[in-house]
Amino acid sequence: MKVSSEMIQKMHQETEKVWVPEFVRVIQETKDPYLNLIYDTDPLEQIFWDNVVLVGDAAHPTTPHGLRSTNMSMLDAAVLGKCIAKRGAENLQSALREYQTTLLPVVSKQVLRARRMGRIKQGLVLPDREPFDPKNSRSEDYQELLQEDMPFFDDVPLLLAVRKIVEMAANKAATAARVAFVKIVY
Repeated sequence: MKVSSEMIQKMHQETEKVWVPEFVRVIQETKDPYLNLIYDTDPLEQIFWDNVVLVGDAAHPTTPHGLRSTNMSMLDAAVLGKCIAKRGAENLQSALREYQTTLLPVVSKQVLRARRMGRIKQGLVLPDREPFDPKNSRSEDYQELLQEDMPFFDDVPLLLAVRKIVEMAANKAATAARVAFVKIVY
């Protein structure tokens, strides 16, 4: 999107109200800023139709504020593979239903969390909190913005099996690395 001079002027005025002087200077010294609009959508109610299944951002378009998109996409693939392996290719519809039932509640929470974090970070008004002001905030004001270990993923039973497989692989890799280290050292 091409940025107009009026938009640049407004951006400069807004940054002076919110950001520290060093960041304000960087913004003001940028000659041709590019405005990158961020869109998301409400969580989907369905992510498969017949033999078509959505994974990744197609299944859960989310803003970048939650830092989850890539992780969620890898998780989608792991859960989809697990469901198909469990049900068999001959029962694809059943596997896709299980994939949808397992994933939708989890990724829906992630989409809504990322949206909320984006609105907080941008200082927008939310019904249950004051607008975030980085210049005048207290440490408590930052608590909701802290990144957590993939929240909402602990309550999905199928994912526990995937997590266990990853942990086992990590343990085997760590053991192999220790053995290799011992062989090199001695």
